[in-house]
Amino acid sequence: MEKTDNNLFTNNLEYLLAQEDNVINNIVEKSMILSHEQKVIPPLKANKSANLYDFIQMIGKVVSKAMNEDQVEFVFDEGKRLSSDPNKKFDHPYITYKVLSRKTLMELKPRERESSISEVAQSDKDKRHGRIYGQKFKSYIQFNIIASEYTQADRVMNVFEDLIFSYTHYFKKNGVAEILFEDHLTDKEYDVYRHFLSVRNLVYYVEIEKLFVMFDSDIEGIFIK
Repeated sequence: MEKTDNNLFTNNLEYLLAQEDNVINNIVEKSMILSHEQKVIPPLKANKSANLYDFIQMIGKVVSKAMNEDQVEFVFDEGKRLSSDPNKKFDHPYITYKVLSRKTLMELKPRERESSISEVAQSDKDKRHGRIYGQKFKSYIQFNIIASEYTQADRVMNVFEDLIFSYTHYFKKNGVAEILFEDHLTDKEYDVYRHFLSVRNLVYYVEIEKLFVMFDSDIEGIFIK
């Protein structure tokens, strides 16, 4: 029975996430066509392009929906410090993050992925023509779980790890090339909280291919090439 409930929860969460994503316009898939074939440009390993902060938004979305029962709050502002006042009530767990590093992966500059593309327009003369470029990045992201007691911190950490693994396909579908667990460490910067709170620090390796369109004329009358 418990396995059935977990499957139902996972399916419901996937449905909610999919509903929210359906309202986002995918420029690469829906706005552009191959000019010589008049077909929608196929996705490159994903349904859409993403950058690092798109990934952070996805993480926050999954956490807010899946960990609502524990009232876990994901802090979207990178590196934001919570109050270290021991007299202040700490009534629910938090997950914060910071970017340890973000570097190019094998490509020092954007490379052409698709050429000879054009906009969908009412007439040929209104179409802009261009090409799609992409560049891969590798990042190390540290997620910090802060809770009022160690049992709660451990529980949130374990659920968070399970969510990252369970929704890897969701992240990849939305532009994340790879996400891997890297390290569980004790960050000395958070010692100020450990006097009265429990802290867990997790590091993930994240690989993202950022895609963007360059038109021959992005601003009216100004040609790029």
